[in-house]
Amino acid sequence: MHANLIRAGESLDDLILGGLKIIQPIKGYRFSIDAVLLAHFADLHGVKKVIDLGTGNGIIPLLLSHRDPGIDILGIELQPAMADRAGRSVQLNNLQHRIDILQADIRKLKEKLPGGSAELVLSNPPFWKRGEGHVNQNHEKSIARHELEITLKELAEGAVHLLAPQGVLAIIHRVERLNEIADVFGHFGLSLSRVRKVQSYAERPARQVLVEARFGRQETVLIPPLIMYSKLNCYGDELRHLYGEA
Repeated sequence: MHANLIRAGESLDDLILGGLKIIQPIKGYRFSIDAVLLAHFADLHGVKKVIDLGTGNGIIPLLLSHRDPGIDILGIELQPAMADRAGRSVQLNNLQHRIDILQADIRKLKEKLPGGSAELVLSNPPFWKRGEGHVNQNHEKSIARHELEITLKELAEGAVHLLAPQGVLAIIHRVERLNEIADVFGHFGLSLSRVRKVQSYAERPARQVLVEARFGRQETVLIPPLIMYSKLNCYGDELRHLYGEA
């Protein structure tokens, strides 16, 4: 079965958790730890429907399916090749009854999906604005990492359309853009409810930030930073718990 789902130029990678596996390009965009952190930061309490915006190869839907067997998940991806890989990964893990993959433009979701349908919307969006940083020559990587096809504001607008009134939006992003995130979300009536910075090492400044937002005025809960590594090439306690004990 695996051989029929994996194409030339692709690898089959073990996610460790629950025996899950994912199909990825050998040279194209491959998931990073950011997606793993976001999938475990998300609050699944009371959630029945999750939508992952910019799902890539489907990493976040797969991880969420392991966290809670009772939720239904929709992954939306602009790039056809990546959406196809995500769909094949779902099939490979026999999760077609719980995970759907839709190839679509987030900016045009109002034409494709009803509003207010998800209790949780997630996204690991492009971190860099158009014109910032080094743009990778690989097309998949450049679109995934830079706002070439979607801006933060357009992402928020798509998420707000999908969210139920009591719904939650959760993203991971560059810590330098936290104030911008708060402003953009506020434009759509969302307030930051939980914020957690991510540090590679305890002595180094945070580079990423996990953000949860809800409709209406919220008191922002600042969670102590997540420290990824205790020393070189050695995960800290939280990530060891996540992977090692799994």
